[in-house]
Amino acid sequence: MATDLENAVARRTAIMTELAALSTSAAGGRPNISGGGGGTVDHVGYKDGLYRELKELSALIDVLAGPWEVPLEGRPA
Repeated sequence: MATDLENAVARRTAIMTELAALSTSAAGGRPNISGGGGGTVDHVGYKDGLYRELKELSALIDVLAGPWEVPLEGRPA
């Protein structure tokens, strides 16, 4: 069974791979599309969501990886 840290790193790697694979012919790499029948495809939102998740995962990985010391400021030496 993988640890939370291993799972977070694996998901971050998958997102980075997805972002690297974006092209003008794939979801996320194209401009938003509004269809004549009222449907839309939010390519920009998809890519933005990947970047947001990447940022959140990176912060989570920092927490999971430690160190878990809390710096104390303002205490007399």
